[in-house]
Amino acid sequence: MLQYTPYVMIKTKPIISLLIFICISFTTTAQSESESDFDELKKAYINIQQEQYHEAYPYFKKMLSVYPQNRAYNYYAGLCLINLNSDVEKTIRYFHFAVSGNVPLDVYFYLGIAYLKQYEFEKAITNFKLFEKKAGKVQADKKQLSNYIAMAKNGLYLVKYFREPLIYKNKTAFREYFFESYDLKKQEGRLENRYNFFEHEKDSMMSIVFVPDYLENQEILYFSARNKLRGDLDIYRTTKINDTTWSKPENLGDQINTPFDEDFPYIHSDGSTLYFASKGHYSMGGYDIYESSWDWETHKWSKPKNLDFPINTPHNDFLFIPTPDKKSAYFTSDRTQEKTQYQVYEIKLDNTKSYVEYKSAEQLRNFACLARNISHEDDDLKTKKKKRKPKIENTIVKVTNKENFLQKSEYDSLLNKAMELQLKADSAKWLIEDKRSLFDKITQEQERTKLGEEIINLEQAVYVYQKKADKCYEKVREIEQINIASKNITYRSKERVNKEKEIAKPISINSGEIVNEPTNNPYQKVFLKSINPIKEEKIEPKDIGLKIKRSAYNSKNPIRLNEKLPDGIIYLIQLGAFSSRKNPAVFKGMYPIVCRKKAKSRIYKYYAGKFRRLKNAENKLRLVKSKGFRDAYIVAFNNNKYISVKNAVKIEAKPMIVYAQKETKSKETIDVNNLIINYVIKGTIDKNNKELIDEFKKLIDKSQNIIVDSSKDKNNLIIKPFKTYKDAVNIKNKLVIFLEDEFEIQAYFIDNQIPLEQAMKITK
Repeated sequence: MLQYTPYVMIKTKPIISLLIFICISFTTTAQSESESDFDELKKAYINIQQEQYHEAYPYFKKMLSVYPQNRAYNYYAGLCLINLNSDVEKTIRYFHFAVSGNVPLDVYFYLGIAYLKQYEFEKAITNFKLFEKKAGKVQADKKQLSNYIAMAKNGLYLVKYFREPLIYKNKTAFREYFFESYDLKKQEGRLENRYNFFEHEKDSMMSIVFVPDYLENQEILYFSARNKLRGDLDIYRTTKINDTTWSKPENLGDQINTPFDEDFPYIHSDGSTLYFASKGHYSMGGYDIYESSWDWETHKWSKPKNLDFPINTPHNDFLFIPTPDKKSAYFTSDRTQEKTQYQVYEIKLDNTKSYVEYKSAEQLRNFACLARNISHEDDDLKTKKKKRKPKIENTIVKVTNKENFLQKSEYDSLLNKAMELQLKADSAKWLIEDKRSLFDKITQEQERTKLGEEIINLEQAVYVYQKKADKCYEKVREIEQINIASKNITYRSKERVNKEKEIAKPISINSGEIVNEPTNNPYQKVFLKSINPIKEEKIEPKDIGLKIKRSAYNSKNPIRLNEKLPDGIIYLIQLGAFSSRKNPAVFKGMYPIVCRKKAKSRIYKYYAGKFRRLKNAENKLRLVKSKGFRDAYIVAFNNNKYISVKNAVKIEAKPMIVYAQKETKSKETIDVNNLIINYVIKGTIDKNNKELIDEFKKLIDKSQNIIVDSSKDKNNLIIKPFKTYKDAVNIKNKLVIFLEDEFEIQAYFIDNQIPLEQAMKITK
């Protein structure tokens, strides 16, 4: 017996030690797993609060695979997907399951947005109104609910009739570089990030500006920026002053801009048609693409026209860029992509297909996919089969004298070409007037459409011919001015002209003194001897106008550089920009002449006249052009600083609106240490049994609260919070003694109900 006992003791010691080790290991492992689970829960909640939905969604998706009946996780999974613009059908399923649970009331709002994106506009309106009814007007206003209801109603109208789209290309592109998928060879320009081009600070996620290949004086660019007064994005325009300077941005006004975002503007090569994206106007959701035309008589933009479905959808559609002939266009959308990517489409615009009547949301979704269904090669084959129509230049004017320009001087060649192009442009204008007079007399829609396309093609031809003619005239005048400066009116060879250009090198002036060495140019030698620092000349604040004085300027009385202009608004007529100082004789007796040059620039700008009123400047503009300065135009200065003419006219009536930086949205800071799981007890009691409530108060600890929420004939009783499930069970068992009604224990993380099983696992 004595030998046996030690044997038992010796053998059982290792077994007990092993069991203790296993229990400790299991407890430690379980504790580490619960801590890990809780860390994941906290991280997911923080991601939701900071709108990092892409990081939050995997957690809620995983939890739904374990707890598919949990309403809160269904709600947050749907919230992630609706903000990621991903899988709308699954989003609707999540929200549908969540609405019957204890989730935020905005579930109806987001369900309405999901239906809107699925083209189910009537269901969207129903859920938007449910949200307004349940959440109240204050919450509805915060969500801009009235605007979303308007979008759904607009959608019902805009999709009623539509044409089947003709798609050349359908390409997926990353968000940061989507505009590189546009083929802009025909547009003679490029797309750039506005922040890089203008060196602006960022005030929105994306801002694209179209930059022509050749930026000349008075070139106008359109871009979007934040409205300082309202905080939304508006469209502005700016005018190029010189190679490095742009005028202050000018807001396009209320006809184009709304209290909602406007972005992605593009001005067509016709110079008067603006395409832009807007979340206001008559949008069916997100950005819609609009078209507006500038009226040169009234100086106003036309009412923006929605380009309709399927170009526009309840998703974001933007950056519409048509070809010069408006037969095809590029645009971008996120209708089939998550927020990290966009879809870039090339579509055919001269669509001859008949209109389709709306039948179902599924039909709309199929058409909205914009699958590729045509090719440029097919169009080329169809064109070859048709009879070739005579080109516009042949129908407008016939050039009978086909001289070889290479055998003539450069001056004669350019002048002949300029006159030929001008004749073509004028002939096209006459044809346009004739066709417009017929337009109102035609009643058949097909004939009106055909005639409208002919007018558009002619307008495009006018623009092209006039632009080419103006460039030729500019080169002709340059040769004339070199001839005049050298006292040689004869036409010379190209080599001679180039040699004279080298001789007439630009001179640099500092404080009115010439600092470079003399050259072979006789007029430059005169300048070196005669120009001294100039005193400011006092000019009476009146309209000097423009006069012709043959002896106003000469070698002894040169045109002064950078003279101070009178205070207030002054209009000048810009004659041209040159790389060197010009002899006064070039300006054919016009007086006064103003010459301005920036410190770091090599460009000298010459202006004629000084006017207090725009009307007076316009009256003299014809005189200036008759002197050979066909490209002359009016500019404005305010207190010696350049401003746009439009702003000059209204500067005293209305202050100019400038763009402002975006106010960065501060993310809510969350104390991770205070994120805990609590348990609550829920049940119902008789509304009039106040004595029972007093008894309940005696049972619970001071750290707990009793909340009674009246609803019809019963009171919903809530007792919270409890740190552990065991504490909640103890109180629940005591309550059952007083009531036969069932009480329920629920678990909450912050304000979100989570599965009781998961909470017990974490807090074990």
